[in-house]
Amino acid sequence: MKKNTIVEKEFLHPQEDNLETLLNKTALLQKQLKANNHLNPKFPSDTFLYKKELEKSYMPETGINTEEVFTSLSEMFEGSIRPQSPYSLFNMVPSPLLDTVAATTMTQLYNSNSLMDAFGGKTILFEQRITRAIGRLVGWDQSYGISCNGGKLTLLYAIKSAISKIAPESRREGIPKDLVVLTNEGAHYCVEHVCSILGLGANQCIRIGTKEDWRMDIDKLKQVIYEQLAKGKRIAAIVCCGGTTINFACDDTNEVYQCVEQVFKETNQTYFPYFHLDSVIGWLWFNFMGLSEKEWEQRVENPEIRFKIKRAAQKMEGVSRFDSFGVDMHKNGLCPYSTSFFISKTDECFNRLNEGTYTYGENDYEFGNFRAYRYTVENSRPATGIAAAWVAMNRLGKTGYQEYLVRLHTLSLLFKKEIENLSGVSVINTASLGWEIVFTISFNRIRLHYSDFDPSEIAKTFIQYCWNETNKGREIPLISIVPEFKVNPEDRMKIAFLLYPMYLFSEDKTGEIISKLASCIYEFEMKVISGEIVIENRLLEKPIR
Repeated sequence: MKKNTIVEKEFLHPQEDNLETLLNKTALLQKQLKANNHLNPKFPSDTFLYKKELEKSYMPETGINTEEVFTSLSEMFEGSIRPQSPYSLFNMVPSPLLDTVAATTMTQLYNSNSLMDAFGGKTILFEQRITRAIGRLVGWDQSYGISCNGGKLTLLYAIKSAISKIAPESRREGIPKDLVVLTNEGAHYCVEHVCSILGLGANQCIRIGTKEDWRMDIDKLKQVIYEQLAKGKRIAAIVCCGGTTINFACDDTNEVYQCVEQVFKETNQTYFPYFHLDSVIGWLWFNFMGLSEKEWEQRVENPEIRFKIKRAAQKMEGVSRFDSFGVDMHKNGLCPYSTSFFISKTDECFNRLNEGTYTYGENDYEFGNFRAYRYTVENSRPATGIAAAWVAMNRLGKTGYQEYLVRLHTLSLLFKKEIENLSGVSVINTASLGWEIVFTISFNRIRLHYSDFDPSEIAKTFIQYCWNETNKGREIPLISIVPEFKVNPEDRMKIAFLLYPMYLFSEDKTGEIISKLASCIYEFEMKVISGEIVIENRLLEKPIR
């Protein structure tokens, strides 16, 4: 019988002695990708129907060679954002440090599994080193945590910990029906889904109205707490905002904590809620905490940028009193997807997250005894995020991350200046503490010809036109849309556009990029006026917050 040469040569070869082959294979795959040497913000893509495509899916009878496989795999990247492009302005997606990519590749080469240290090596030790180091940014000297895949999981771990804190019996008997979770009205949309997944129920998530700067309104918070206590409910968790992608909703953490503390003391409650800061974006500001006035002036020379960063850091200072917070280093930590961490003030999270049959003791902290599967969602758990975070954290350090945030704000100011020079285009989120840019376009040329057109339908048709053009591989700005944007909570909703500057090396290209946006607007308007593009009602999903 003929030997399977693929198995013999590829599967049984000691890969660690053949890193050159790995690099060559990576280069071969990259060459298969279309337009990988241009500035276009997306790999070109055609439209398709899932059901039709899935009809063609079969396991091949026999294996095929690497080049053929990579050619077929290259299709997977079609339509993907290219964060290395200065025109990629869609969302908070950075181009990761190559050092972090190299580190994650190594964990995959050795197929590292951070399930337990008995065979995962020191992956869990490094996980805890990272969470301890980040915890110390806010004054936590005994922090622990969990590497996980995305900010949604950090919220899941937090709310599960809260349920176990308030109702320890729930770990064995199920969740009681008297628990509620309170959060900011501007918090991430997934909080309700997390409550649903955990069995608490989406309706048990109550959103609190906010003040003009999107921080929780303390009077409204008090009112809701009194109402829930009167109904016989227990407040399991308070989930505060630590920065969002749009408007940078950020609670005054000290103010919220003190308010809850006062109400619970006045009402003689026998428990206290779990506090979590959803700082998957705001964690970057922790690197500025504890600076003196002189250091602030030295690190952030521009007064406008200094005010924004300092105000956000001040709002989050109360996190030191909280139970946990979340970190997404793939958003603004220069790491690849997915590099997230749930960080707990103490190791009590390990007990709150297990099924109630085990209590962590001193022996568990000896090498060979640590069992992450007791408290994690996954059993098979990649070490990629751990490796990436360790490398990024140590390559940049606190001052490196400080400089990075300042440069993002500087880039934002450059884009704003260029946008404000465009006729009919207005930046409307000037009060945001983040570096995102939300703007409106008047489309005056169209409205002069067709006064009865709905402005929101013009805007939706325009963004679809932009996305269609970027899908063709054109070098035009890839921006997003905000169908229901509010400058402040009392403002009426309006449709607007979102531009997220992330690529630092586009500082000298901002004029060129915004010029291409202006050309795109003009091109669209002319095609509408000529009848080539029809304005029609379109359904668009709400944006990621």
